[in-house]
Amino acid sequence: MRDPTASAANDWAEAALGSIRAHALALTPRNFAVWYEYHRGCQPDLNRVIDILLGNRIRLEDDKLAEIHARFVGEPHGYLALRGTAQRIQQTISDVLALLHEAGQDANRFGLAVRSASGQFASKELSIEGLIRGLLTEARDMTVRAEQIEAELARNAELLKTLQRRLDDTRREALTDGLTGLANRRHFDETIQALAGQAMNDGMELSLLFIDIDHFKDVNDQWGHLVGDQVIQLVAATLRERLRERDFAARYGGEEFAILLPATPLPEAAAIGDRLREAFARHRVVVRDSHQSIGTITVSAGVAGYHPGEPLAEWVHRADRALYAAKQSGRNRVVRDEAAPAG
Repeated sequence: MRDPTASAANDWAEAALGSIRAHALALTPRNFAVWYEYHRGCQPDLNRVIDILLGNRIRLEDDKLAEIHARFVGEPHGYLALRGTAQRIQQTISDVLALLHEAGQDANRFGLAVRSASGQFASKELSIEGLIRGLLTEARDMTVRAEQIEAELARNAELLKTLQRRLDDTRREALTDGLTGLANRRHFDETIQALAGQAMNDGMELSLLFIDIDHFKDVNDQWGHLVGDQVIQLVAATLRERLRERDFAARYGGEEFAILLPATPLPEAAAIGDRLREAFARHRVVVRDSHQSIGTITVSAGVAGYHPGEPLAEWVHRADRALYAAKQSGRNRVVRDEAAPAG
């Protein structure tokens, strides 16, 4: 399991530099980031891709590392689309403001025309017929322009609605794990910060539950990655079915899931973890294509309560440590982290 300490970070950095030298790669931030993530071990899918390439004796050149970086480390495509849509919305808003400004200028011009004609009429430089004709011309021009502006505003209003829907859809996709439909790691990172802030403000009890599929590597090795994906999807479906509406579940990485349990003290969170564990154990996994049964799956879980004010990395580490203890003590169990708040 991971140990997010300064010492471990130094070890990962040194290992990353060693891998760059071993594969004769350029020392670039992109290559370093890929190898750092590989040695950190937090993205099993990234590690699996690199291990497969190495196992097939495929040379890891800079362009191959660039592909891996774009897929696992760089900014997701969804966020690029998100930013592009947001920029279009901003541009459309600017266009609307420009139209409104133009309409205001038209009104000002009409007001000036009325005052000028009134002055000419008062000084007898303009007849009543000339006054009316001039005002009618100005009013007609202003009406035509107002209709044009109204049509432009209507088109922009529809565009804004479309862009807003697209923005909502893109943001949802960018925060969703493609395999399971649960929240992804980025969404988890955003949500844990928000809920921890709420717990700090109002004293809400908050717990974090980590769940990891037991012997998942054996499933992949024996049945293949497609069946492994099916098992991951089954776990995700069970979480959606069993968790409360206020709970937040995310695919944390590989076969590991993280669940944030608001307004939930540690004993209750552990009980929720145990009920989930029992629910998973009741499922028999059947291969979709062949209908062959591979038996039941079990999970191990670790749970930790949030200590208001503690670094989030420490809270995550305590829950992860409890999960590690569950694995080490026989699997198919829930272990609680009983550490008292510091100070």
